[in-house]
Amino acid sequence: MDLICFAYPERLFLLWLLLPLAAVLCRGLWRKFRARKALADDKLAVNLLGIWSPRREIAVRTVQLLALCLLLVASCGPQLCSGEKLARRAALDIAYVLDVSNSMLARDVVPDRLGRARLEMLGISRGIESGRSGLVVFAGSAVVQCPLTTDRQAFETMLSIASPDLVEEQGTNLGRALAMADRMLSVRRGTGRSEGARAVVLVTDGEDHSEAFFGAVRKLKEENTQLIVIGVGEEEPAVIPLRDTRDRNDSVKLDADGNPAMTSFRPKLLGLLAEQAGGLFFHSREPRLVSRLVLEALETSGGETQWFREPRYREEVYYYFVLASVLLLLGAGFVEHSGRF
Repeated sequence: MDLICFAYPERLFLLWLLLPLAAVLCRGLWRKFRARKALADDKLAVNLLGIWSPRREIAVRTVQLLALCLLLVASCGPQLCSGEKLARRAALDIAYVLDVSNSMLARDVVPDRLGRARLEMLGISRGIESGRSGLVVFAGSAVVQCPLTTDRQAFETMLSIASPDLVEEQGTNLGRALAMADRMLSVRRGTGRSEGARAVVLVTDGEDHSEAFFGAVRKLKEENTQLIVIGVGEEEPAVIPLRDTRDRNDSVKLDADGNPAMTSFRPKLLGLLAEQAGGLFFHSREPRLVSRLVLEALETSGGETQWFREPRYREEVYYYFVLASVLLLLGAGFVEHSGRF
């Protein structure tokens, strides 16, 4: 028996976007109806604005919404799956936690701390053949930038646009970010499947002004989640460029007294963080990246594999969904401009 399965099931959450879109369309139709009523009576409105059929409008918008739904389903990689087989593969989920606070704009490393952090994460992600990757960005608060996914291209896209603008509350709150990464990795436990290895890769300059992160670190250790900490920056204090003038060297962030705000790398704090979790700490500095060393550490400590049941045969059918969507859009356009229905 053939069943529909998806190559990228993590993208199915995009279907929730249809709910607010449907609400916006309904509100627009209602306001259009009220505006015509307020402007003139039905006969005068027809002479001024032309014939308008609420039933036709509703039908057209419903078909357009259905066409968008089919496109979203097509983006999830629908497949016809049949049969079943046992497969053995790596089961390593990695939550990447990236510091995007203002201090990460300092240029004491090339191109800057944030740019170097992205390069480190990119090197690790591309060096792992299978498994899922997710991204949490944080400053004073934390945000899930990319949920766990096997889509490398989507992960790399989300990583490339990570910046301080994504987090409104500035500062550096490691505890909140690590707790969010732990929740992301814990979603798997409710599925009833055997758990694979989990890891958190944290890249930061270590400027945390609270001790709250130690509780999150101990929880990671209790749940056998490996923590890899990568520190970026130099211990020598550096100025922080303004976010809107990063290409200029003469515009820097000022403190309350009008002096240039300084930031420095804190290796002792990050080393203690990794030690508390039973993890590893690496210092990323010129001239080489440490992503290769991190990959070796992940291979030796998190390289276990699991047996999974998966379909024996898969046939791509996304093009049927795209074709149906195009036909529905053409049909909706014909009905909207034909004046019938």
